[in-house]
Amino acid sequence: MKTNMKIAASALALAMALILAACGGNASVSSNVSTGSSGKLAGKPWVTSIFQGNLPPEAPAAKDDIYTHFNYEYLASHQSQPSTAIQDHAAEMREANLATIKDSSKTGHDLDQLRIFYEQASDLETLRKTGLADVQPFLDRINAVTSIEEMNAVLSSEDFPFSPFVLSYMTLADTRDVNIVNVGANLALVDVVTIGGAYYQDTNDPQLQQSMENAIRNEASLAMVDLMTMGMSGDEVNAAFPSILAFEKAHGKYAGYYGEYSQKEFGAAAKAARDSHFTMSELCSACPNFPMKATLDKLGKGASPEYVSTREWLEAFNGLWTDSNIEVIKLIAKINVLAETRPYRNPPTPKQDSKADGQDVAIAESFAYEACNQQNTFAIVLAQTYADNTLGADAKPRLTKLSQELVDTYKVVMKNTTWVSKESQQRIIEKLDNMTLNILEPVGGYYDFSGVKLTSSAQGGTLIGNYLKLKQYRLDQESKMIGQPAVAASPWFMIRPTETNAFYDSTSNSINVYPGYVSSLMYTKDMSDLDLLAGVGFIIGHEISHGFDYQGAQFDAYGTPNPVFTDADASSFVQKCSALASYYNGIEVAPDVMANGQYVITEAAADLCGMQVTLELLKKVENADYEQFFAKISNVWARVVSEAALSELTLDVHPLNNLRINVNAQMFDSIYDKLGVSEGDAMYLAPDKRINIWGANA
Repeated sequence: MKTNMKIAASALALAMALILAACGGNASVSSNVSTGSSGKLAGKPWVTSIFQGNLPPEAPAAKDDIYTHFNYEYLASHQSQPSTAIQDHAAEMREANLATIKDSSKTGHDLDQLRIFYEQASDLETLRKTGLADVQPFLDRINAVTSIEEMNAVLSSEDFPFSPFVLSYMTLADTRDVNIVNVGANLALVDVVTIGGAYYQDTNDPQLQQSMENAIRNEASLAMVDLMTMGMSGDEVNAAFPSILAFEKAHGKYAGYYGEYSQKEFGAAAKAARDSHFTMSELCSACPNFPMKATLDKLGKGASPEYVSTREWLEAFNGLWTDSNIEVIKLIAKINVLAETRPYRNPPTPKQDSKADGQDVAIAESFAYEACNQQNTFAIVLAQTYADNTLGADAKPRLTKLSQELVDTYKVVMKNTTWVSKESQQRIIEKLDNMTLNILEPVGGYYDFSGVKLTSSAQGGTLIGNYLKLKQYRLDQESKMIGQPAVAASPWFMIRPTETNAFYDSTSNSINVYPGYVSSLMYTKDMSDLDLLAGVGFIIGHEISHGFDYQGAQFDAYGTPNPVFTDADASSFVQKCSALASYYNGIEVAPDVMANGQYVITEAAADLCGMQVTLELLKKVENADYEQFFAKISNVWARVVSEAALSELTLDVHPLNNLRINVNAQMFDSIYDKLGVSEGDAMYLAPDKRINIWGANA
């Protein structure tokens, strides 16, 4: 066991070294943020207090810096240990669910099956002895391949339970119609569900290029360790990495990613969506070299009436699927098999120099919980367990009621927006009227686990064996949804609902708030309506606005790619957003470093609209305490990060946390009337400079 630990440690170090060399970069990202200790605080008009060491010696007045005023205690206490308020509460679900798993008085079929899996994943001794034994037969089959024809046979085989090149999940053609299947690239080094091919784009921007390389580097480290664990030498991995990266980029850049159409002519996303629908025959014709039909049939997705994919990706991938690339194809296949099975076969080992009691117990608990908390295992059960046992019966109706009130407030705001034509306004209201609210669970519910029957260790069951059972069960449940009347729940079957995530989905016109997002920071049974509105309400308001942003507005009330704006209204909307982007461009976040308005505009506009509707709804609260409101909305976004994070944060599509509060607050009368902000204060913005996208003042 000690030898294995040394191999793992040296493999990780070597993997990181070779990846850095292959990408031509280094691990550290420097910045020129000045710190409080140097006597020069960075950021104008507000000190960028989220940066470690950049906190004023005293809390500023709210009229000068709302964010830092209300977060000063948090920011001061986290100078030596950077964190975020949201991260601080992220473990609550895990702790609550672990208590339930360990409570033998709580029973039920789903919980009993989860416990079998949890106990097997907790048995670190068996897992460490087993190593790759349960996965090796599948790797051996890949190793034996000598041609594309043989690879196609392996991938098509019913007894090869992996799909290392194609990702398929449920989606919607139209929420009035049926569930169909989305087919995309299963990239080896990037998670296509969340960021797609964003890391593989061609760019002349050196900062953006560095950001993509850093992301690939981070994603690649575990994959490279997996290859060395499988037996490849460091030199072999080092030699193979460039070819893997080249193969991935050659097709991955066509896979699609968030924000892809933000700089294109309005309507481009709608047109691309209309052009993305295929029959099975059309899908296979676009990518004839790859066994597409056999793969989708094996995954239970072969009966879909339509498939959504990207022609450019299909054609690029087809051009790569040749005998000349067979060795890199084999490597990528093994990487994906190893990555998929990593949560069930690769528990960490205790530090050799640590003699802390219970270290392995803590490792076992953490590893076992994460094994259960996977999309193909029990993430759904864990989300339901947390929502039922911890958040309680009142949470869903209360949060749903708040969400509906915010939707209704948007209707009023939209009707008062003079620059929007009656035609566009009618479509917007129709979209709001048909918006589905998936709050803490999808409309129509999750699929159930009543058909799951795992094999315990006493009966000869193994963790990998039971994982494959659970994976097949999930595929079977999804196959039953294909072609059935659609409900706006597809996003809940492609991302774990235990994730810290709330979002708008344009193809289902739905607001989605996962249980994993709702910690005690966002909701408690005794939380006041005002705090609820300021915390989770601002976030929900933000997400609703994505239905009418540059991308969301290209889909109608039913998820069909029909823009809701007329051409004239689209032009006016772009002008409004451009004004906001220009305002951000004038904000200094560090010496000689300005906020990037063009890069953050989509999320910045959503923040502005989210703030607007929460403040509108707050007007209905009798004797509302505006200081309490701004304190809560600031506290949710409390954050301290190291100086080295500057490069990464300025390339984030979201504005810096302090700007998410201060920029938006200064656009509305509330801070002037209720917080006493006046000319000369740092929060003051002249009335003719204030920006609204929607409403009577827009």
